[in-house]
Amino acid sequence: MTVEFIGMLAAQESSEIVAPHGGLVDPGFLRDFALAHEDGGFDRVLVGYFPGAADGFVIAQHVLSSTTRLGALLAHRPGFVSPTLAARKFATLDQISGGRIAIHVITGGSDTDQRHDGDWTDKETRYRRTDEYVGLLRRIWTETDHFDHEGEFYRTENSYSNVRCVQQPHIPVFFGGSSDDALEVSAKHADTYALWGEPLDETAEHIARVKEAAARFGRNPRISLSLRPILADTDDEAWARAHDILAKINARAGGRTPLPPQNVGSQRLLAAAQRGDVLD
Repeated sequence: MTVEFIGMLAAQESSEIVAPHGGLVDPGFLRDFALAHEDGGFDRVLVGYFPGAADGFVIAQHVLSSTTRLGALLAHRPGFVSPTLAARKFATLDQISGGRIAIHVITGGSDTDQRHDGDWTDKETRYRRTDEYVGLLRRIWTETDHFDHEGEFYRTENSYSNVRCVQQPHIPVFFGGSSDDALEVSAKHADTYALWGEPLDETAEHIARVKEAAARFGRNPRISLSLRPILADTDDEAWARAHDILAKINARAGGRTPLPPQNVGSQRLLAAAQRGDVLD
């Protein structure tokens, strides 16, 4: 089985412990960070989606034009761009990059985040919309003739794209979300299902649920597991570094308590963290 390594970047230098600095969109930093991933042997780099952040399509294009091998995994929230237009935008990036783009479908786990961009649907409705949206993306990428579509959220007529994907049958579809609704939609559409690092038994159980749901549709998605390794020469030094990182995060928070997350994935991580520092 082939293993891929996926990194992540932002439009300016910043992290949980490094205050943002430089331009809000720093082309030089983006180029250098993308090249560091490529030189380090990473296969892809995630271009995230955040309300108020720089446009991911433009960021991904800059990353792809600054590298020769590195792929871009572009996070995309259904509902803000017409699916027929989004399909052409992704296919265009696939053509320009020579087949180095993938989509990471993020339905949206926070009502507050969604409302920043004018979306007042509830979470259940958003997953029904995602199901229809990704289905339309795949049709635009693969249909060889014009077609009409009439669904709950979208109605199109004589739809077709002259821009085809380099990757066949279409660009890879990654999918995130840990709720029952997320698992059901991902089962139908995900080429790769993405989850966060949890204790080993819970991770195995979650993967089994994903595989079982996908099998009902004759599918067998790959699994992407997101981890944040803390590296040092020895275990003691790594733990010291981990505690230092946590102290800096708490200091930057200034005693503020974040609101409880709506998304199931974050809830699962917090529940695991409450059980202790070492779980496996």
